[in-house]
Amino acid sequence: MTITIIRAAIIYLAVIVAVRVMGKRQIGELSTHEFVIAILISAVATVPLEDNAIPLTNSLIPIMIFISLEIIESALSMKIPFFRSLFDGKPIFVIRNGILQQKQLRRLRFTVTDLLDSLRQQSVFDISEVENAIVETNGKLSVQLKAENTPLTPKSAGIAAAESGLPIAVIVDGKAVTEYFGDTVTELSAIELIAAKADKKIKKVMLLTIDEHGKVYVINKEEA
Repeated sequence: MTITIIRAAIIYLAVIVAVRVMGKRQIGELSTHEFVIAILISAVATVPLEDNAIPLTNSLIPIMIFISLEIIESALSMKIPFFRSLFDGKPIFVIRNGILQQKQLRRLRFTVTDLLDSLRQQSVFDISEVENAIVETNGKLSVQLKAENTPLTPKSAGIAAAESGLPIAVIVDGKAVTEYFGDTVTELSAIELIAAKADKKIKKVMLLTIDEHGKVYVINKEEA
């Protein structure tokens, strides 16, 4: 049993490293080659767990090969457009200048029902409001509305709008968060001061955010 646990932990760490190399993407956002590598990694990772007599290297070496292929492919795609098109494909218009591209729908094996479903997921319930719709290389649909259906913004209305700050969570579930977004660090003493100014105790706060303009937003913890 101990051997199985150790082997499982090693495989787990190897897969975590592989996923980290591929980047933080949701399954639906993976490109074709990333999705294929994800499937292959999950397949080979389970092999040594089925039989302790199988060497761990039977999984670790293929995983390292897949990671190397991913790095090589990504480098080639960044430098050479041909490889980017070869591995990832190209975005395809399914609606262009307000006209449904039926030939492209057939090429993608995308039904009109699929298109309507995807539009609704983009909060577009009327296809006649769409100027352009593009199926991206990861299968997601990008939508541009016609000018008359585009939501009104302060700029289009000729109204000056103040820049909004980016709120950063400095207290989460009663605990101070000193590092956020990987490169935003707040001293614990500063967080305590922010909480004090808001007349709050850190352990009694569910969420406290503050932006660069000093605007504070607080959600108190509910009593158990």
